[in-house]
Amino acid sequence: MTPAAETPRGRRVRFAAVGCGRVFERYHLPCVDGRDDVELVGVVDTDVERARALTADRPAVWTGDSVQRLIAATRPDALSVCTPNDAHAEPVIAALDAGVAVLCEKPLAATAAAARRMAEHPAAHLLSVNLPFRCHPLAAPLAAAAGAGVRHVTAVVATPGNRVWRAYTPWYGDRARAGGGALLDLGPHLLDLLVTVFGAPEVRECTVDAPDVEERARVELAFPGDLPATLRIDRAARRLETSVTLTTADRDHVLDLRRNEFRHADGTVTPAAGRPELAAVTAFFDRLTGVDAAFAPPAGAKEALEVQLLVESAYGRARTTPLT
Repeated sequence: MTPAAETPRGRRVRFAAVGCGRVFERYHLPCVDGRDDVELVGVVDTDVERARALTADRPAVWTGDSVQRLIAATRPDALSVCTPNDAHAEPVIAALDAGVAVLCEKPLAATAAAARRMAEHPAAHLLSVNLPFRCHPLAAPLAAAAGAGVRHVTAVVATPGNRVWRAYTPWYGDRARAGGGALLDLGPHLLDLLVTVFGAPEVRECTVDAPDVEERARVELAFPGDLPATLRIDRAARRLETSVTLTTADRDHVLDLRRNEFRHADGTVTPAAGRPELAAVTAFFDRLTGVDAAFAPPAGAKEALEVQLLVESAYGRARTTPLT
């Protein structure tokens, strides 16, 4: 993507969205509302009344249920796709066909085949994916610590699931719509960060707690240099945690993405301001508007496909057993 060519400096970016659920409300819309250089011009949802309710105080915003009509009516510069996983491909491809820059929610699609189709589109250079942790400022100290005699990497995502996050429609439990369970839902966040820092790994083992839509998963990986790593995911936990621990001979370096701090092995702490979960959305708009970027660039289609293929590889090796 060449931001200056897409949107001339000084002109507000015309932004539209597909899908008016929790993700759009909590992550994409606040980023738009916090900027003077981005203008919301249209939204679509399969539930048109939800789209209208969300924009009731924005009478100039176009609403409907057709992506093609949205693009024709609003002529957006950029489009967010915040639909269930199985409904990513159609609006993404429609936007790319029209030359519109796209920010798609992770994972790229419900299936690797659909993800590959999106990544191989002739205009895929216009496609970014909301994988925020590679954009986070604390990714830099993590990368710096990664070369200091690391012996093992442990990445953890734990969340109480539906006790703190209630989607408007219960598609997370539908294998056909979601494409998988907690591993495909939450795993891409940390897998993308680990691949960014350490390179492409090999999947050694995978364990899930259910054969179709798992709530818990454990993946054993080997990064270049035969560096072992463990990814643990729990979508039915009693706590909140998103962290990466680098184990050295003496002590650990810990990237704590809940507390928004990096705890170095020597006991010093590097904090970061802001909300890490908004980093990729902010980076997307920074690139489009040509402002000095606050974050590293967001993941592109190729990087998101690489992560999705890692998840597919893990599922291919998965055995089912109780996990706690």
